Amino acid sequence: MASFEHRGSTVRAVVRLPGGAKKTATFDTESEAKAWAARMEFKKDIGQLRPGKAGSATNGDLFELYLDAVASKTDSAKWNKLRLMKWLNDPLADKKVSATTTHDINEWIVRSLSQPNERTGKPLSPATVNRELNLMSGAFTYAVKSLRWISLNPCHGANRPERGRPRKRPLLTDEEIKAIRISTGYEADPELRTLTARVGACFLLALETGMRSGEILRLRPQDYRRAARVIHVSALEPGGRKSSRSGRASVDPSRDVPLTAQAVKLLDQLVASMPKDQPYIVGVSDSQRDSLWRKARGQAGIEDMHFHDTKHEAATRLAKYIDVLALSHAIGTKDIRLLRDTYYNADAQRSAALLPPALRSSS
Repeated sequence: MASFEHRGSTVRAVVRLPGGAKKTATFDTESEAKAWAARMEFKKDIGQLRPGKAGSATNGDLFELYLDAVASKTDSAKWNKLRLMKWLNDPLADKKVSATTTHDINEWIVRSLSQPNERTGKPLSPATVNRELNLMSGAFTYAVKSLRWISLNPCHGANRPERGRPRKRPLLTDEEIKAIRISTGYEADPELRTLTARVGACFLLALETGMRSGEILRLRPQDYRRAARVIHVSALEPGGRKSSRSGRASVDPSRDVPLTAQAVKLLDQLVASMPKDQPYIVGVSDSQRDSLWRKARGQAGIEDMHFHDTKHEAATRLAKYIDVLALSHAIGTKDIRLLRDTYYNADAQRSAALLPPALRSSS
């Protein structure tokens, strides 16, 4: 019989296996934990769940183990859980880890590209499948380096989908921004008494600073240096900009973000109305921000707009006032090419207005 352990805001399910071994997984809710435990008990009853051995372990076993040991402890824990649990219903999950080849991964890629997006109903984009492949590769790397189940990662050398062009959305119009101010309730609630109004303030703050949603939601009062008109983004906070995937960066990835007068006003509003017993200024969780933002965007009648589009908008605006290196540091983009190709909208007409009559004298 499965047992359940409550650990803060999570629930750990434990299923006992023959011989004293056990299988565990951690979930956000008790209902998720019970559903997983029921599935494991069923697999145990029909003989499919046995103590893990390198030669007999399936990819499904690996995915569940990787989720509990690694993927559930990252900033992307919610996304990781959805992906890894989805893969348990894929034919790849039943194949033994030791027998999995790059060909099997290629077949999974083809299947994934034909699957509909759960939210939009459209086929998964190459970018989404590439992100999922990165997660899967992480699981097989865990099998290679930590579990010693296999010697080679079958994801290496897989036929990755070709990357499409970066998403290009026109800059936000004043009408769209005003619609979001109204639909979030920010316009009518400057004291930010509701969570939706606080999400509206986050949206406007992102437009002024280029900070990511996760960075804004983890700002602390001590990070705000009002007199200097800067706010510190800590990479040590969950959701903060990391130094590198390997963790072996040679520079501190934390940064100070310069603030406009409007950004100072927004932060003053957020600090003044900061919820009690909260370590962070905004007091809104990632899932709350996501659901409230989607609802407000729908009420505003705006299509094809993501919260992350604010980074593109802010980069284009800030580029008029600060040089490219300062801009890269301000919005937390280490790759200048990414800044040029994705986050910055070049304004050729404005550039033309700055040019002299001729670059070189004709005489």
